[in-house]
Amino acid sequence: MKIRLLTEAAYNRIITLKETMSKKDRGYGVIPIKIQNITFAIPFRSNMAHKHGFKTIFHNGVWNGVDYSKAIIITEDDLQPKSFKLRSEAEYQKVKNNKDKIQRQFEKYVNDYVSQAKLGKLPNLQRFGYTTLVNYHDELGVGG
Repeated sequence: MKIRLLTEAAYNRIITLKETMSKKDRGYGVIPIKIQNITFAIPFRSNMAHKHGFKTIFHNGVWNGVDYSKAIIITEDDLQPKSFKLRSEAEYQKVKNNKDKIQRQFEKYVNDYVSQAKLGKLPNLQRFGYTTLVNYHDELGVGG
């Protein structure tokens, strides 16, 4: 499983979007996942206080994990070629051992978002209250 960093150009582009994580000095590791012909980058997060992602390890009183709600759409050129090393081998192994589960859960998250957006129900759903997917309605076939 590839874990990468975004290029500086990609990072500078995405921080202008709604709901993206934007601590420039942090360097978010991401997992690229392809759904149909769209490549998403799902960021790792060190304080995941919600259930819209895959929790990896409990560290310093908080859960680390892969945050589906903060995924962005990228191209392969947006990824740095060198692998990103997580702080913990245990976290890497948990992600590696659950890559199919992460893929399935994330696909469900995106598909549920698209279905609800098409029905106009998003404002009433806490699950999608802070998602970055609001930036990608054209790409996801939601429109407007």
